[in-house]
Amino acid sequence: MGCGACAAACPNGAIRLTDVLDAGIRPVVDPQKCRECGQCVLICPGVRIAHQVSDQKTIPQLRRSWGPVLEVWEGYATDPEIHFKGSSGGAATALALYCLERAQMSGVLHIGARPEAPVRNAAVFSTTKEELLARTGSRYSPAAPCEKFDWIQQAARSSVFIGKPCDVVALRKSQAVNSPLEKKTGLAISIFCAGTPATKGTLKLLDVLGVKAEDVEELRYRGCGWPGATTVKLKGGNGQMRQMTYGESWGSVLCNYTQFRCRLCPDSTGEFADISCGDPWYRPVEAGEEGWSLVLVRTERGRDILHGAMKADYVKLDRVAPDTVPQSQESLLIRRRHLWGRLLTMRMMRIPVPHYTGFSLFKNWLELPFVEKLRSIGGTLTRIVLRRWFRPLSLPAGGDGMQQADQVGRA
Repeated sequence: MGCGACAAACPNGAIRLTDVLDAGIRPVVDPQKCRECGQCVLICPGVRIAHQVSDQKTIPQLRRSWGPVLEVWEGYATDPEIHFKGSSGGAATALALYCLERAQMSGVLHIGARPEAPVRNAAVFSTTKEELLARTGSRYSPAAPCEKFDWIQQAARSSVFIGKPCDVVALRKSQAVNSPLEKKTGLAISIFCAGTPATKGTLKLLDVLGVKAEDVEELRYRGCGWPGATTVKLKGGNGQMRQMTYGESWGSVLCNYTQFRCRLCPDSTGEFADISCGDPWYRPVEAGEEGWSLVLVRTERGRDILHGAMKADYVKLDRVAPDTVPQSQESLLIRRRHLWGRLLTMRMMRIPVPHYTGFSLFKNWLELPFVEKLRSIGGTLTRIVLRRWFRPLSLPAGGDGMQQADQVGRA
């Protein structure tokens, strides 16, 4: 999955992460250092994800397909710059800023572009508003924020974690076996996620725009408006730029490069986070319209922070009906409903699959029309045969696949 939690968990430093050009971030194990303690597998979100039974009064009509949700809100950051630069309405950034300035948290562990190679990502620890602003906007390429869990542990006070749904699962599993991490995590925010494109997707995007990776000074996948254009600023100091609409960049290019494991994920909206943020796509976006965020409160901790941020005027939100969620994220709902059929087909073909508990996958699958049920099985079977998924996956030991992506943009 490329979250990086295994590298953080290994007590022997046996795991390093590498960016495989057409696959994503992958762990590479040094057999000389590995002691087979199993810590990496224990906290891996790619192997097993389980919901625990909760006595929280969550919204019943959302529980089956969207996990635990206490409240649903829609709105935006009150700070004009955060509102403009952030994805959707900038709610995640505004909530993080509230935690820094009002809740006395030390910092925010999240993702930003690498200054020396802006087409690639790096884990960052923001401690000021200026740092948060410089790292706003979605990053549709491989990212491993969990690799730096030690930054949270070493901070003077508790901190905020912002990541994809799988990153938050890795955080929760790591907290269960790491008490310092548990004590120092003040809030977990998840962004909605339709999958992580491999670096090859970004390179294809640049190719369509007629840009070489080494010529990029700044790359924004979206933001600066809603949903915001994909914008590439070229080196040279003359302000030369290339742009593509968000719909074209994601819908025509990047979505074709999402890693395989993302297609088997049951959690696209951060069900294990305290607060989840995404786009309210239930209506068309008007030209020039300022961004809006869909905000799901999932825990009591999340509720306290959100209401505190509203009271302190960091976010302006309105309570909305629960059905706003499925109306806004129909594609994510459809993917979840197809998942049980996909996993069943893979099991029948003796292909290893992740183990999920508490996601009501079979009940979700039953809600598909009969033709779609057949498609979830038949389509998966076709891919297994044509793409030879029945053979063990192997990655190159060096060179091409591993080196190309790691070197992107370094020139």
